[in-house]
Amino acid sequence: MALRLLLPLLLLAATLLITQAQGIGSSASDCCLKHSQKAIPSVWVKSYSLQGPESGCLLHAVVFTTKRNKKICASPTDPAVQKLMQNLDKKVKNDKKDKKKGRSSRPGGRPKRQKQQQV
Repeated sequence: MALRLLLPLLLLAATLLITQAQGIGSSASDCCLKHSQKAIPSVWVKSYSLQGPESGCLLHAVVFTTKRNKKICASPTDPAVQKLMQNLDKKVKNDKKDKKKGRSSRPGGRPKRQKQQQV
């Protein structure tokens, strides 16, 4: 009879320990485990973020987010990666300027074409 009471308590304790060890309910995030060695086309990328010990990850990396919402990990010391980051920063800065001035952010600065009304 004591075994019937002890077994559920042991299972409950084990479950609590496992969930605590996995970080459920914490601000844990997915971390890059290695850097991609392939070149990343700039037309694929819409944004980036930095990863490192300050974000709870062991590997320092630049995490690019593609237009299809895929994540690509790259080395922050790679000159091509640094150039891509600079280009994205410039694009974001220019988009903010254009929005303040009321300009369109469409390619070539063209305004969006309006539909013609039929009479």
